[in-house]
Amino acid sequence: MININYNGGTFQLRNEPNEIKLKEFEGVYNALNDDKLSGFEKYFKVFEVMGVPADYLEAIDDDELMELIKAFNAIEINNPVPIKSIEIGGRNYVAYEGDEFKFSAKDLVEIEKAAKRGCTNFPSYCLAIIFKDDQLTPTEHRTSAHINHKASIFADNLSADFAIPYLSLIAKRTLKNLENV
Repeated sequence: MININYNGGTFQLRNEPNEIKLKEFEGVYNALNDDKLSGFEKYFKVFEVMGVPADYLEAIDDDELMELIKAFNAIEINNPVPIKSIEIGGRNYVAYEGDEFKFSAKDLVEIEKAAKRGCTNFPSYCLAIIFKDDQLTPTEHRTSAHINHKASIFADNLSADFAIPYLSLIAKRTLKNLENV
């Protein structure tokens, strides 16, 4: 957490993954991946998403902006072993069986399709694909309505630190698999 003194008061900018709800993280993710925005414009958007007052962003100079960006990015990301299952609202969602997380081929295809179409809730949507409700059949799990519903539940109930290990694995495994094709 970054404490920022401004206008006789202090406001806090949450920058640690465990402090950021997945829904907010999606806004950060979208801003940083928006090819239409310039580099500094991306960070202005990130700071807006994270609740930095607009008048503060208008008042700071370029050196202060650089310091704010550095402070925001100075986080420690631990990539623990992905969690096998979670319980939210009395429902159990399972990501994998066995000792090691592996994508199903179908999951990988669905994640790639979501990335290609510019899915605006990509982090929670990926989790919704990966985590299966253990009370549903595979056919029920694959419906877009169900995946969108779970993405919304995950966005509201999980923090960014939960999603980061999976997003990291998606990036690493996708690149590795494509290199080997």
